[in-house]
Amino acid sequence: MTDLDGSLLSHSTLSFKQIHGDILDLLDSGIHIVPASSKTKIEMDVFCSELGRDLPFIYENGAGFENIGSLLPDSKLPDSVVSDAAVDVDELWRIWGEHVPNEIKKQCLFVHEMDVKQQIDLLGLKGQKLENALMRGFSFCFKFVGSRVQLRHLKHILDKNNLTFHQGGRVLTLCGKHEKSDYCDFIQSNLSESKFASFLVGVGDSENDVALLEACDVACIIPRPHKPLLSLSIPLDRTIIAGSIAPLGWLEAVRKALAINNTEKVANYG
Repeated sequence: MTDLDGSLLSHSTLSFKQIHGDILDLLDSGIHIVPASSKTKIEMDVFCSELGRDLPFIYENGAGFENIGSLLPDSKLPDSVVSDAAVDVDELWRIWGEHVPNEIKKQCLFVHEMDVKQQIDLLGLKGQKLENALMRGFSFCFKFVGSRVQLRHLKHILDKNNLTFHQGGRVLTLCGKHEKSDYCDFIQSNLSESKFASFLVGVGDSENDVALLEACDVACIIPRPHKPLLSLSIPLDRTIIAGSIAPLGWLEAVRKALAINNTEKVANYG
């Protein structure tokens, strides 16, 4: 289960070209890869198209889970689900307008209200890729320019209204109270019913990946340029820190995690 931007995709170019063939080799060997991102559904569809495989994926920080059948083909589950905690953009905007005070609103610069140049500068996207990033069904991206005290105040207000925000690499994301990690138990329980042993590897680089990493059997942390490594509350022997940034760091960390799984299988068999 992997974050994309800054984890599998290069932080600067948002490309995975260097490891494209390696990803396909992992898939062909029987490894399932489930991207879990703050990206929109259409952005995730484009990623799958560029990869050349229809992967199961989690979009908008856990708002929905798509292509479930490619992960669990023999189950009776629907091919897509939307989180019970997901709030559509119209309702999000209504709650924001009614409950967030003006002094806090002034500190939040929403991407969809910026001009195109500002959007390009902030997101590093343009053209159709920028349009795809703005086609959000259950979240809004914004840049916060206020103080830490104001940010905590905003968090408190959102909590009271069953909303939250996630801190990503470039922006914060306003959404319902759902997480990328919400589907870890869902995947594990359904794999168990299918009589497959699950070993979840989580890969991430930013604060909005912490819950996902801590919910997996092994957490892979990808370094970020000019930022400190994530701090997790799980045992060090279940944590792998990549030696390089994405995308090569992703491949290095995943291979180490799979080696741990193979070692444990041999030990358990013996």
